[in-house]
Amino acid sequence: MSNFQLVLHKKGGGGQLHKLPGKKRRPQREAKALPLANQGADWPRLRPSQLCLAIALALAGHPVLAQDARLPSSDTTENTSTDGVQALDSITIVGTAEEEKKIGNTAGASKEDIERRKASHITDLLDSISGVSTNSLYAAPEISTRLQGIAGHGRVAQSLEGINQNFHAFTRDIGQTGSIFVDPQFLKSIDVTRGGSTGTGALGSLGGSVDFQYLDVEDILRPGKSFGGLVRGSTGFSKYRNGQKPSGSFFLGGRSERWEVMIGAAESENDAYRIGQSFDRGAMLRDAHGENMKFFKSGSPVDPWAGVICRYCVAGRGGMGSAMANRQLTEQQLGWLKQAADEPLKGTQKKTDAQMLRLRHFFNDDYDQRLELFATANSAKYETDQQPSISVAGVNEQGEGKARWHDYPWSIGAELESQVISLKYAGNFSQWLNPEIQLYHESQERKQRWIGYPGSSSVGEALHYFVDIGSTGLKLSNASHFDAGLLGPLRLDAGMELRRADKDVDSLSDGEYWEKYQHSRGNTDYRAPKWDTDARTDTYGFALALSTEGDGPWQASAGVGYQRVKLDALNPVFTVGNIKQGGTLRNYQYWNRKYRLEGYSRDEASLMATEKAAESSREILKDPSKNMVSELLQEGKQEHTYSLKSGHFALQYSPPDTGLSTYASVSYNERAPSSNEMYMSGAWLRTHFNANPYLKPEENLSFQIGANYQSNDWLVDNDQLSVGLNYYHNRIKNYITYGPVQYIDGSYDSSNQGEHVSSINNLNAFHKHGLEFNLAYQQPLFYVRGNLTVPLRWDNKICSWENPHGRGYQRVSNPDGSVTLTPYGKGDRLCYSSWNWMETGAIDPVRASFTAALTPYQGKLEVGATVHYRGKQRAAYWFDPNISQNSYAQDNSNDTLPTKADFITANLWPKSIKYDLFASYQFNDQLKAGVYVANLTDEIDATTTTFGYNFYSGRTITANVEYRF
Repeated sequence: MSNFQLVLHKKGGGGQLHKLPGKKRRPQREAKALPLANQGADWPRLRPSQLCLAIALALAGHPVLAQDARLPSSDTTENTSTDGVQALDSITIVGTAEEEKKIGNTAGASKEDIERRKASHITDLLDSISGVSTNSLYAAPEISTRLQGIAGHGRVAQSLEGINQNFHAFTRDIGQTGSIFVDPQFLKSIDVTRGGSTGTGALGSLGGSVDFQYLDVEDILRPGKSFGGLVRGSTGFSKYRNGQKPSGSFFLGGRSERWEVMIGAAESENDAYRIGQSFDRGAMLRDAHGENMKFFKSGSPVDPWAGVICRYCVAGRGGMGSAMANRQLTEQQLGWLKQAADEPLKGTQKKTDAQMLRLRHFFNDDYDQRLELFATANSAKYETDQQPSISVAGVNEQGEGKARWHDYPWSIGAELESQVISLKYAGNFSQWLNPEIQLYHESQERKQRWIGYPGSSSVGEALHYFVDIGSTGLKLSNASHFDAGLLGPLRLDAGMELRRADKDVDSLSDGEYWEKYQHSRGNTDYRAPKWDTDARTDTYGFALALSTEGDGPWQASAGVGYQRVKLDALNPVFTVGNIKQGGTLRNYQYWNRKYRLEGYSRDEASLMATEKAAESSREILKDPSKNMVSELLQEGKQEHTYSLKSGHFALQYSPPDTGLSTYASVSYNERAPSSNEMYMSGAWLRTHFNANPYLKPEENLSFQIGANYQSNDWLVDNDQLSVGLNYYHNRIKNYITYGPVQYIDGSYDSSNQGEHVSSINNLNAFHKHGLEFNLAYQQPLFYVRGNLTVPLRWDNKICSWENPHGRGYQRVSNPDGSVTLTPYGKGDRLCYSSWNWMETGAIDPVRASFTAALTPYQGKLEVGATVHYRGKQRAAYWFDPNISQNSYAQDNSNDTLPTKADFITANLWPKSIKYDLFASYQFNDQLKAGVYVANLTDEIDATTTTFGYNFYSGRTITANVEYRF
């Protein structure tokens, strides 16, 4: 690794040499740095937000920023112009920046990608990255990222500016949790790390990470300017505005030799959008899962399946959602859907606003010391988990008339407030000492409301889930550089993180409403389980990584990490059984009969039988006043501690002068279960969920192997070609999903096997593997970019113990009236399809996008198109013909069912091909305007959820403008 020098030249004289041993020092400027107040810039009007207004006043009060610069040398003279403003000296920088080299597939989203798309939905950006998609609803401003088939509950480390966020959200499918709030108007880049990582940020996840970076000062200033701003605006227009209302963002920033300041504000709003209306009729009739689409007439549900046999109609274990009715849409229903799609789909509207601040101070010393304050605040109002339904009240018996969306779809209304603040210090003191210290706090207050679902105990009632999550942490890291002789230059990264997270919950679920209702009826002794618990989590971890530096053909990286997690569930209330220990429970009738046969009188036998029955109950049961099948509530603080380990090794070889690099990596990571995974309890949608405090951490062994090729001047001068191919394989042990369980300390017989649903550890390894391909070619007149993700099918069989807690009892009734309770440990090994089988059994579809654009006039004009492809959506379902409810499954199914337990495939949605067009023109270094046409052919597109649909928007035309000053 070469050292670099900073050479300062006094105007008209000699210079002084300073050697800096760390990162490349931020350059000073030759141009005169005028005070901000004297630069003649007009201060634009800011949105009257308290944060923005305070920041603007602070910025306006610092006209001396540009005059604070001092040269590090004591004998450096000052040159002053006639107006009294200091003229700064010129500099020369020689050296290499200290950026960590990444091995493998590093494809993400660049600033150019983000600016071109101008997305109001961040899903549109993530879906264009190989191996990446979203695990959340399209209309939601928050996201849960899916990376190489892994998603939810913090399995993917998601971070904003290096600060991890994994906020829990209540959803109808209970599968789209672990979210982060990112405003797309602030986005600069999306950095994706597949497999292992060298930092503390990935500890506690299953290896992959996605980091969202916001715009910086240099991204908004015009070239050569030290003060300025950026205004962006966009709006839908014409009849294809599709709900897009005027939205925009505003940034203001300035820099001097010691300071950089930047503020930003953004607001976005869209009305309910219209979904697409174009589709392949044959594919929709064959491949769309029609079971979730409900039809109504005159307010009453219409049975659309009368006389219709579905493709597969089978039963499952544990809960309402575990059964599968994979029905197809009929010709008539498909026509009704097309008619309804002519109107906006209520519940898809959203409104967001955001503010940000970035403030840096440079010490301007020999050690490149600097401080950075970053803060952002966001709020949003939106709806999720829609179950659209269609009204056919306007359609007569002859099929004449028009179908419409039925009233307002069942959904969960959400209000979100999110804040992040971070203070970071960094310095470069020597080759060995280059520390970085970051203190941060983040919080998210989420309010979700919905109406009790038909068929539940709370039908028509207002329910809610309010959760306030906040965390405070400290991150310490250091990068050391040294030469190891034959091994060449090496880099050693060491990091440590301390973090405390608090979660406060206020919920009114189905079960909690029923408790409230019972109390209103005078039954004040009734108690219901608590849907989610308050929790406190303390974590500390460290990571150590060693990697090669320099330009040698061999590059390697190896690291280890450790995280200690202490999770306290503060106030859980969950259901347990009434069995204290095994034995034979003899009741009053047993003892009374025994004593009467022994010759005791009726009164004597009754008295003795009462005493012996009570003694037997006290010996066997926790609460002798209740019977052996009674349910008790256990409450009180529960403490859990986990020791999580991680490690990775990556090796890359690049034959000299070939442009080819081949690589392979292996990583191991562990994730602790969350408080809501362990203690979610109570009734939901006619299914009873139960706590499982005995969950084990998930363990992922990940492999990545592939090759990258890069070439400059490949076909013509100044062109660039980049091609990459990557194979990934994730093998997760103890994968946590939902399955049938029995109560802790409960008794059961063969007739009530798997009555309740709980989080369980899958006894089989859970696999996700596939191929990723990336292509980029660019020359002065045009460019093409493309990516392809081909998940390879692996049907994951879900099996778990009937009693994962190991405290179950088998109940056998004896001829003499007694009941024998035998400790049964973990019980039988059950195999099934999970309660949310569409999520767990998902067969990830092929995804691809390809963009081509012309860039004439030195790149000022950009005209191009993008095609998006997503293959057929399917899910694998484990069918067990031995379940009694499946006796007539074949009679109700069109397709042939297996005669023994095996997988069947449910079709959920046909393949989708969508086309986008875009054009933009850079008038000068200040003004740029463009237009984006999304979903040109108005393709109907959706992902099917357990009970509803996640519909994407139809054809949308958006105009955008960008102005710098």
